[in-house]
Formats: sequence, structure tokens, C-alpha cells
Amino acid sequence: MTWFNAKLFKAVASLVLAAQLGNASASVVLSATRVIYAADAPEKTLQFTSQNDSPSVMQLWVDSGDSESTPQNANAPFIVTPPVFRIDAKAGQTVRLVFTGKDLPQDRESVFYLNTLEIPSVNSAYADQNQMLVMLRNRLKIFYRPTGIEGSAPKAPEQLSFHLESEAGKWRLSANNASGYYISLTEGGLVSGSRVTTFTPSMIAPHSGESWKVESAHINDSATVRVKVKYVDDYGAIREAEYPLTFTTGRN
Repeated sequence: MTWFNAKLFKAVASLVLAAQLGNASASVVLSATRVIYAADAPEKTLQFTSQNDSPSVMQLWVDSGDSESTPQNANAPFIVTPPVFRIDAKAGQTVRLVFTGKDLPQDRESVFYLNTLEIPSVNSAYADQNQMLVMLRNRLKIFYRPTGIEGSAPKAPEQLSFHLESEAGKWRLSANNASGYYISLTEGGLVSGSRVTTFTPSMIAPHSGESWKVESAHINDSATVRVKVKYVDDYGAIREAEYPLTFTTGRN
């Protein structure tokens, strides 16, 4: 199959190839929301299932963090077999993900991205009309997990710590991840007494940190301030955790 020009689409966006009509849907799904690739595994098997009423063509590739990547320029130490395949209506397809052996840190995880591009078939019921064909691209995280990481992934959130600082009346919340695992935060709240100030967190790399502005934070000097977050575990489930908070510059 010939690859379409990469300039025609952007990550996690639909691509309109022709005009008018169409109720296009993309429902070839992977059986997981993330991929954990153990370093001592020879390969990882991925299962795709079509919920469509007609065949589709899938194209897969892995990149190292470039959301504009294409199969031609993607640079990641993984290969996907088969990279292109047809999947019939209501059918399944097994795909092999293989690590190609690039040197990576052994004391922490590394993250890559699996790209899936679904190309639905043209609806024969509208063969005499112009149709809109929509190709949908999705990206899923691949966590390459060496065997020598200290601790365990389920306990990694216990190694998060949070600090709040203020400057000229503006608040910034910092998080430090002392574990060797990526921690994907999805929601956050700064709790002071009965007041909760929400913020939008992000994924925190191993042995690293992130910080976020907290707009209009309500800090009660007489109340204990803490942080509540939601994070994603290995199975894609959303879990909750709560942490004490330290102040690096005081509550001014």
C-alpha cells in the first residue's frame, strides 16, 4: 500500500479526503489504552478488533515523541508486524511489536508512541454520490520497562512529592517523581479546608519533575493544604491519591 502524504494530516485529527456526505466512523480498537513492553520480552502481542460493518485498512508505526511523525521518518527502536493490514468487519487482527535493541537507560522507563491510522472502506450504498472518507489517527503510549528498575510500578505514585510556591500573588505547583516509572496524572486539585482549586497536570517522567500554574488558588492559612490527583495505572484504570504539600516560599 502506498503511504499518503504526511502533510495531509496531523496527530489525533481527522483527515478529509473528498467532499460531501458520509457518516464515517472509526472503530478498530486495541485491547489496551497503553502498552507496557517488558525489556526481557522477545515481543509484545497486540490485539485489534473491528466493530465496523465494513472492512478497513490499518497502518501502524512507532515514534519517539514526534506527533507529526510518518512511517517514513519515525525514529524509534521498535518495529510493528504487519505494519499495514486489512481487517474485515467484526474481525480481529494480531500484531507483533518487537524491540530492536537500541541502548536505553536501565534504571528507568522510556516512553514511545504507537500510531494507528484507520482507513475505512467506501460505502457501496452511496457509490453514485460524492463521499467523504475520514482517516483517523490515534497515538498510544508504549512504556519500555527495564527489569532493573527499583521498586514497582504500582507503588511508583507513593514516590511523588508536591511543593507550592507563590510569587507576586501567583501560585505554581511543582511535582517531583523520585521513582523510575512514568506517572500519568489526569486530574488534580489543591485542597485547602473546604475549598478545592483544580489544575491540569501531565505525565511526569522518571526521576524528574513538572510544574503547573494554579489559577486563583484559595489558600486558608489555618487549614492543612494537600493535593489530590487521579492517575492511570498499568491497566488503564483511573486511581486516586492524596499527598501532603510543602511550601517553598511561604504563603505570601
